Amino acid sequence: LELAALGFCFPAVHVIFSISLGLSTAGTAVMAQRIGAGNTDGARNFARDTLIVSILLMAAVATIGLLTMDLIFSAIGATGTTLAQVKSFMIVFYPSALVLVIPMVSNGMLRGAGDTRWPAIIMVIVAVLNAGLDPLLIFGAGPIPALGLKGAAWATLLARVVSVFIALGILHYRERLISWSRPTWQGLVESLRHIGQIGLPSATTNAITPLATGLVTAVVAGFGDAAVAGLTTAMRIEVCALLGVFALAVGSFPVMAQNYGAGNRERLLTARKFTLSTGVVISLVVAIPVYLWAAPLAGIFISGGLVQETATTFLKIVPWSWAGFALVFMISSIHMATGRPILGASLTLVRLIVLLIPLTWLLSHYFGLPGVFMAFVLANQLSAVAGLISFYLFKPRNHTR
Repeated sequence: LELAALGFCFPAVHVIFSISLGLSTAGTAVMAQRIGAGNTDGARNFARDTLIVSILLMAAVATIGLLTMDLIFSAIGATGTTLAQVKSFMIVFYPSALVLVIPMVSNGMLRGAGDTRWPAIIMVIVAVLNAGLDPLLIFGAGPIPALGLKGAAWATLLARVVSVFIALGILHYRERLISWSRPTWQGLVESLRHIGQIGLPSATTNAITPLATGLVTAVVAGFGDAAVAGLTTAMRIEVCALLGVFALAVGSFPVMAQNYGAGNRERLLTARKFTLSTGVVISLVVAIPVYLWAAPLAGIFISGGLVQETATTFLKIVPWSWAGFALVFMISSIHMATGRPILGASLTLVRLIVLLIPLTWLLSHYFGLPGVFMAFVLANQLSAVAGLISFYLFKPRNHTR
């Protein structure tokens, strides 16, 4: 029952995380650009304004969420005891969005300032605290009552509260990157404009990914539960295999944004080329062993039958298009960092909405389950072509200091 309730909570939770990630990406980009331009006072004012805007935005989202719980979760199918479990979780999780967004945005701005170590440490601390508090609050111990699913929400909230103090402490005391002066209305509006220009496209792409995955899964469901399980397993392996690509994008983002802000075009172009070539190399290097040991890798999670066969087939076909995925992912990140966020988001939407979903439906109709895997390959490769065209046609905008 609790797992079913958590499944109903996932869409709302993902919306909160998508907004927070969008705000964090905007914080990284603008902070890096202002520091690169030598505008330290502007960077400090932006940090203050961004935290204010983020808290106000999340307060509004949390309030709307709390007021519409019955309407939204009933509409997606939660009823009776399951609906009660969903509400017990979300009544704690929605307010916790306020303490979720502060460390995520702070970590983004720290990365923009060139500090990647402390954001990683803060994330580890949160994960360890959450993992320790989860069983304690879910199942209870001694005087602490068992709270069930609500306990999981409280564990997340408490872990995030700790991360707020650490993140703000690092941002202020170590980096000296928060201005505590009174904000002006004009400054807030200007910061909001910068946040919206980058945060909205970023949040949109973050939100659209699980939607696209869900639609692809719905097509695969026509081939049975075993096919869905196999696809899900293979996609989890894919994410793990491409962690190097994701890490490269995160690490290179503030470097490009800072050089863009500094107007250092030569270093920016060098960083762009290095990021693309390295991303392709990483994707090819991991694709080879995944192809060679596809069956054993799938067998780690499931053994025998159609589930393992489906996962194995995916891992023998799709990895050869990972270079295309890496190109799209990197080029989208480059556009985000260098003044073209809508173009960056558009590449992701093209890959998922314009290519992957229609191709999945079309090719599965003619070729069955292998057609789904062919759709992944074509979507990655065709969107890579679009990405490369945008990369060479649309150079970084001139940055206004």
